[in-house]
Amino acid sequence: MLEFVRSSPLFSSLRLVLCLGLTVFVLTTDVLFIGFKDIQTTAEFATEVVIHTLGFYGGYTIVALFNRPSDSG
Repeated sequence: MLEFVRSSPLFSSLRLVLCLGLTVFVLTTDVLFIGFKDIQTTAEFATEVVIHTLGFYGGYTIVALFNRPSDSG
């Protein structure tokens, strides 16, 4: 069971770290330079990071599911 979870395209710690890093970079750039979203407190920043990280992770997971190499061949 544990091997199935490790080899499954649904769960990837590397993908999660990539999504978290991308989200923190984009939101930090927005807060410091652009000001598109009005984020004032640390709690708002953390909430936005969690929401957007889960969104990025979900999107990349869907792509990973449809982009799996075929076993036949």
